[in-house]
Amino acid sequence: MVELKKNGTHSKVLFEERAEFIDKMVQAKVKESQLQIEAIKKGLSSIIPLPFLKTVTAADLETWVCGKKKVDVDLLRRHTRYSGGLTESSPVIIFFWEVLRDLSDTEKLLFIKFCWGQERLPANDEEFERNSTRFMIRPAIYAAKNPNKALPKADTCFFNLELPNYTTKEALKERLMIAITFDSDSIDADQTIHLDPNQQN
Repeated sequence: MVELKKNGTHSKVLFEERAEFIDKMVQAKVKESQLQIEAIKKGLSSIIPLPFLKTVTAADLETWVCGKKKVDVDLLRRHTRYSGGLTESSPVIIFFWEVLRDLSDTEKLLFIKFCWGQERLPANDEEFERNSTRFMIRPAIYAAKNPNKALPKADTCFFNLELPNYTTKEALKERLMIAITFDSDSIDADQTIHLDPNQQN
């Protein structure tokens, strides 16, 4: 509770005082996070000269700190590694990159969240290298019998994707879309969510 003026808690706002009330309320809202803002400013100034920050936009700063809002497929591909016999020329890998390029911007973000637990990639090659970040694709051994019916799996802690050996681009896209759009937020849920209603907790 914030008093906008002395004894404001016990005062009613009169009609003729409405403009003053609105002005004081706006000022209170503007200043309510001042302590936190000063702490952030102090922290930033310990690693970045404040005069330099005046030369960049808020959007630039957001990109540096949080990464790009859109997934740069070429950037991701440059920092992708393969294991288990997969290579850039493996048919399933060719299908994979074609499908990823065809996804909408929102779907690409969902894909990154599925694989990494966050929606944004590092901003550029330097950030990938500075943070020792790489995307790993490896074959899914569990899907050897019927790969076109299997779903891809991800290790979000390690930014790994286990990709079944899909035989068509269409099968890969269908299974990938199911994986990335199905309840992706439940990873942080407090309760375990079972798909089978008859399954015991």
